[in-house]
Amino acid sequence: MTEICILAGSKSDQEIVDKVLTVLKEHGIDYTFHVASAHREPQRVTEIVNKSDAKVFICVAGLSAALPGFIASLTSKPVIGVPVSAKLGGLDALLSITQMPRGVPVAAVGIDNGANAAHLALRVLGVPPSQAVDTYAKAGVDLVHEGKIIEILGKYTKQSFSFGKVLAEFGHYANLVEFGDYALALATDGVGSKVLLATKVGKYDTIGIDCVAMNVNDIICLGAKPIGFVDYLAYERLTLDAVEGIAQGLLEGARQANTPILGGETATLPDLVKGFDLAGTALGVVRKDKVITGQGLAVGDVLFGLPSSGIHSNGLTLARKVAKLDDILPDNTPVSEALLIPTRIYVKEIMQLIEEVPVKGLAHITGGGIRKLKQLNPKVGYKLDNWPDIPPIFAYLQERGNIANQEMFKTFNMGVGFVIAVSKNQTKAVQTVLPEAIPLGAVTSRRAITIEKFDVKYKLS
Repeated sequence: MTEICILAGSKSDQEIVDKVLTVLKEHGIDYTFHVASAHREPQRVTEIVNKSDAKVFICVAGLSAALPGFIASLTSKPVIGVPVSAKLGGLDALLSITQMPRGVPVAAVGIDNGANAAHLALRVLGVPPSQAVDTYAKAGVDLVHEGKIIEILGKYTKQSFSFGKVLAEFGHYANLVEFGDYALALATDGVGSKVLLATKVGKYDTIGIDCVAMNVNDIICLGAKPIGFVDYLAYERLTLDAVEGIAQGLLEGARQANTPILGGETATLPDLVKGFDLAGTALGVVRKDKVITGQGLAVGDVLFGLPSSGIHSNGLTLARKVAKLDDILPDNTPVSEALLIPTRIYVKEIMQLIEEVPVKGLAHITGGGIRKLKQLNPKVGYKLDNWPDIPPIFAYLQERGNIANQEMFKTFNMGVGFVIAVSKNQTKAVQTVLPEAIPLGAVTSRRAITIEKFDVKYKLS
């Protein structure tokens, strides 16, 4: 449901509207925005108000400023007027907004003070005052609570292991079941809130790649080769053009992973899903004697990182609430475009590497950021003293959201999407097969993940 509907009487009021939007975005509030004149387009204004499910209306208007009063005559919901200094220093607009007849109240804030209009609307909605959305938890994703949910599910999941021969520990990137001399690997994951960004931008042809990537990249962490994929598309309503884009992305992801799409499931769920959700499951295979679990890691083993293509498909809940989509990064890339760059698929590189080099551990850096190394082996520590330069999209998000390093590295991949662990004597072999591999650091005896360059440390319990 839309919380706030914003209307401006003229496109020239955009600067004041932006002040409103900045506050609402910081608090993650859903809103709609329209430009419509009470004098020139009364029927359109009436239609907007009558169709809106917003709980509060914010009206930005100058000159005679009839818009707030007109809207107040159409609805019993709270209306907040923002007078604009178009003429007479804005005094004419201020007086027009405040001098409403009895029974048709309009709240008014200071001239050009769009920010206060937003803050007043938040109070009307009962949203408590808070700092900017500078953590994943404030954005609405509580990883601590999520961990407790996983713990509960895991308790019952592990009991099911007695129904077959499961070869990996619960909590790895994927898991394996014995199949003769081989093991079958399974992983399932979704695109997450990146679908909301795709919808807002109207670009759907990359998120299918994300869907495939999030699954096959987990499968290869066990040394398994992906051999099949199925997808799940649930939606309230989707245009055929949107479906076309999603399907094109799935095909491109399958091509990059060299994995067929075997089928899937579509579900129309208007009472359950708002917009749509996209997820998938990947199947892989590996000889039992070639399984890679990370359990054999030892102090002194070397860690390499493979660059990410960008934000991938994690941390978007925070990124969406921090970013301004029409901003331009220093490399001239629009923020909206940078956020939609699809997740890199590492299948080709990792399959080639494990064919030629004895690899001890593989980690896909997704939700939870660099703390994902814990899934590789929580009994050792990881000292990362050679982190590469931070890509522009992460530097932008950190600066705009005033996000601490500790939060950045536990939410985003920060430029490293995959980590490889090998014995020290295999360093040159890794760099020969994968010249782009970046030496990140080493395995230590101290059970913590540290990135000294950024003063970041996470204890491993």
